[in-house]
Amino acid sequence: MTVVSTGMDRIRHHLTLIGGASLCQFKAPYFERRLLSRCRARGLSSVDAYADLLDRDPDEAPRLRSAIALGVTGFFRNPSAWRALAGLIPAHCRAPNALGPECRCWSAACATGEEAWSLALLCASLVNQGRLAAWSVDATDLDPRNLTVARQGEYPERCRADIDAVVRDLANVGSHGPFLVPNELRASVRFSVTDLTMPASREPYDLALCRNVLMYFDAEAQRQVMNVVLDGLRPGGLLMLGQAELAGFDLLPRLELVDRRERIYRRMA
Repeated sequence: MTVVSTGMDRIRHHLTLIGGASLCQFKAPYFERRLLSRCRARGLSSVDAYADLLDRDPDEAPRLRSAIALGVTGFFRNPSAWRALAGLIPAHCRAPNALGPECRCWSAACATGEEAWSLALLCASLVNQGRLAAWSVDATDLDPRNLTVARQGEYPERCRADIDAVVRDLANVGSHGPFLVPNELRASVRFSVTDLTMPASREPYDLALCRNVLMYFDAEAQRQVMNVVLDGLRPGGLLMLGQAELAGFDLLPRLELVDRRERIYRRMA
């Protein structure tokens, strides 16, 4: 049996046990800030004391995972990027040799679902405009708590303005009260727990969004995540990264730049 001795090693061990091993590859300053914030929230003054708490309380490790994985998200974040994507999807998301008419999209780190539902709203809008035949969205995240929120599909009223700024042609967006994801979208969006540092067998996607994820990981984990995401794209498929991120230099042979400003790339063969 492996003996896990130091407080930090014990904490990483608990995260690994609940499927949070990739969080341990976050950049050290970010990981430590979130960990110390959780220590303060529990009234503890040291990492060792927090490790002791994890030993005693099996419910604390999932709370820590949520605290570390928590990201900034929202509907149609960086609207100009979404408008650029709307112009690219009809022309680039169906290759001549692709199977069937469906545009398969992947929100690789969907957090509480705003990005995944933004993708769904955008695709539904393109269908309404006659620019897209059919679509589906797979949305993945490491934290099951995030996915519980995402599946509920209910968000504060303030998000309506963000939605209306990009898609104005869908019913229900302009009404008052909390925003409820329209029922007609729900059947086409699937949520699942996924660790982006681990290879997985996937039917190829036409479009993948991996936004504001890489910046949290160290260099080795960035390469792992990018390779997993690119392996999930078909040749010619589109990849959109976050505004603060650039694809790793060693991955450039696999990518062709489509829109520098909006961090949109195309996977090469």
